[in-house]
Amino acid sequence: MGSLLRPVDLVNQPLGFQERYKILQKLFKQLQKAYSHTNRSNIDLERLATRLEVHVARNSLSGQSYKFNMSILLRDVLKYKGDLSKIKVNGRPLKGGKPHSYSNSNIGTITTKSKAMEALKALVHDVKALEKNGYTVKETQNETSDDNNTQLYASCLRCSTNFKKTDIMEKTLCRYHPLKRMYNRETKNHQYPCCGETTDSVSFLRLGCKTFFHHVFRGESYDDLCKISKFSSTEDMDGVENVLSLDCEMAFTSLGYEMIRLTIVDFFTGKTLFDHVIQPIGDIVDLNSDFSGVHEIDRTNCPTYKEALNVFLSGNLINKNSILIGHGLENDLNVMRLFHNKVIDTAILYSKTKFKVSLKNLAFEVLSRKIQNGEHDSSQDAIATMDVVKVKIGISPSQNNWDQ
Repeated sequence: MGSLLRPVDLVNQPLGFQERYKILQKLFKQLQKAYSHTNRSNIDLERLATRLEVHVARNSLSGQSYKFNMSILLRDVLKYKGDLSKIKVNGRPLKGGKPHSYSNSNIGTITTKSKAMEALKALVHDVKALEKNGYTVKETQNETSDDNNTQLYASCLRCSTNFKKTDIMEKTLCRYHPLKRMYNRETKNHQYPCCGETTDSVSFLRLGCKTFFHHVFRGESYDDLCKISKFSSTEDMDGVENVLSLDCEMAFTSLGYEMIRLTIVDFFTGKTLFDHVIQPIGDIVDLNSDFSGVHEIDRTNCPTYKEALNVFLSGNLINKNSILIGHGLENDLNVMRLFHNKVIDTAILYSKTKFKVSLKNLAFEVLSRKIQNGEHDSSQDAIATMDVVKVKIGISPSQNNWDQ
């Protein structure tokens, strides 16, 4: 066997390396039989086998589903005599045997800022794409409604209990699962990856494996967001043309969902231009430390939201000429209370279906970099998102010096 015949490492492995390796060997042998009437070399078939196997591995939720999907593939490779357009995995065609790949063989082809800017501008999403993906676009917003129309009740984002917003600081019992449930195609039910419980379980843990003493909520509409603070438009801020990658960490407060840390990194130098823990406007209910990575906010030394806004919305940082890079950037811009349309969102950029790839998986598959293994870090995430875009347009992630 050639040296190319080894499974591609993944963040979430459906099976161990040795088991995947044995199945990959079987697939290679099947491809040899299926293409015996052609002049395809063993090296070419090794590459094809590796691509097909990792495609199945990515689209299998468990070891059992992986083995089932691979058995179908092994059977159909011979059945259809190598015509991969007729083979389906999880009911979806392989589309000619060219599963999506995030690699870019043109790394290093762009070495000047002007060429980089040209490539970056080509990736900027139009307003329709932003609206489709949940961005708050200035052109579509009306004046906020009167306070009298504000909803008095909210549904807890964790346990779905309806509660009065004004009672949010009063202690109660909230039982919930910290991780979103996932659908298992084999068992036909949903499972919580945080504890392994299923939605049809009769165990008490089905209601939640974690408890908290407050309910939490997150305003989604433009009106709800404006109750915390009004939006500012970058159109009103002139400044230098720049490319900035950013990421926010958020927490739950008495007013909803607020930014508590912001990191901004310069695309061309790789330097961190802004990285601060920020005081929210409302009273803190839960810093959400398992995800935000923020454990404490110093009300004496940390900047307030308004103080931070006066710094990051400026001629030298975020302004009307800025291209902003992020992953699911609509969430960041919402908590920053910014209207901005020059956006490159890697969640949109790499989305092939209605389901968006996570930054954790994207960083691993594009950069071979593991992130978010524990608490999130806005600095780490901002840099990873920036580097994913660099690879996308043919720039080495380590490139910080540019030709004229």
